[in-house]
Amino acid sequence: MFEVAPDADDAFLEAWRGTPATLHRALREDADFRFVAIGEVEPPDLPFASHRARYEVVHDDGSVAGAGGTVLINPFEVAREDDDAYLAAWDAARAALADQRGYLGTRLHRASQANARFRFVNVARWSSPLMFSQAVARDAFREAAAAMRFASHPALYLVIGD
Repeated sequence: MFEVAPDADDAFLEAWRGTPATLHRALREDADFRFVAIGEVEPPDLPFASHRARYEVVHDDGSVAGAGGTVLINPFEVAREDDDAYLAAWDAARAALADQRGYLGTRLHRASQANARFRFVNVARWSSPLMFSQAVARDAFREAAAAMRFASHPALYLVIGD
């Protein structure tokens, strides 16, 4: 996850050029992380603040990879001792969304490094920003989300490079 000011997009993309990892750009300029890279390769050292970690997949359903739609990337700040509470709350929120129109799939990652700022990162694909917006406005999701007491940084992204 990279902290890039909106007026620095071009500089970031120039520095990123040639890196073999899937790169996502936030739809909104006010996202905490304008760019997120997902992949097996270590990104290059760039002159932008970043939050790097290695992750393992702990939940996978549907189709997260693929063309089209929009991608929700939501990193969570969770203390290691709170894993069970987080996973229970996350699963309730996921269940409230999984049967909604436009939901395509989700993949939850857990950091394998003890010092990672973001212990969990959820990546979910939706058919469109509108379908996502309608799903999170439903009472069932809002109730489940209110039970999650963990800081998060959700944003919608588009894949801009593979």
